[in-house]
Amino acid sequence: MFKVLISLLMLGWCCATAVTAAERLQVATEGAYPPFSFMNDQGQLAGFDVELAEALCQRLGKQCEIIAVSWKDLLPGLAAGRYQMIVASMSKTPERQRLAEFTDPYYRTRDIFISRTGASINRVTPATVRGKTLATQENTIYASYLHKHYQDFATLRLTDTIPAAFTALAKGEVDLVLSDYLSAFAFMRSEAGQHLEIIAEQPQTSELVEEACIQVRKGDILFRDAINRALRDLWLDGAYHRINARYFPFDIY
Repeated sequence: MFKVLISLLMLGWCCATAVTAAERLQVATEGAYPPFSFMNDQGQLAGFDVELAEALCQRLGKQCEIIAVSWKDLLPGLAAGRYQMIVASMSKTPERQRLAEFTDPYYRTRDIFISRTGASINRVTPATVRGKTLATQENTIYASYLHKHYQDFATLRLTDTIPAAFTALAKGEVDLVLSDYLSAFAFMRSEAGQHLEIIAEQPQTSELVEEACIQVRKGDILFRDAINRALRDLWLDGAYHRINARYFPFDIY
């Protein structure tokens, strides 16, 4: 009888462990894209994307494990099964859609060129950037845009992260950076970004998508739809707006 009881207890422990493991949701973010994801002073992941991921996990009834993954490895890691979801401010493109399912947008931005204050560039065209150095993050839609339209006229510098491109601009190592408005806004509010400004003319093209989505594994439609429902709930009950307000003085949805 005692052996039977022990066996039942061990079976119950194993089942409980399995349930706990099943309820854990592994989420990847970049960790180097402030204010959306970054390492805080305590060495912990923080930012809008991180808080939104935590809120989504809670709404989905899951324990959340958020990990930092380099930008270029996000989609390959998802396809390889190293995590179940990406919350990393990623926009939808035909190439990316072949690798993952995309949710509805969870925020919107616009695309801008920024320069140092007092630079003599008022409009960005192939003629006005001839001989100058343009920077952005590698493996992004911005890098593809610069390669397509400006590589024959300017020197291109592609960095591992967008903050690295901003820092190069602040130091005078490059002349212009192409990025989204929200990440540039955060950097320009920092001490390092005090002498940067937005160029008046921004690229207006369908090549630069201005909506950030969440990604799940290709074919996992049920999970994608569950996230979309959770996103709508967070928006309707005000949780999304409370997270928004901690990082931006305006609505980004």
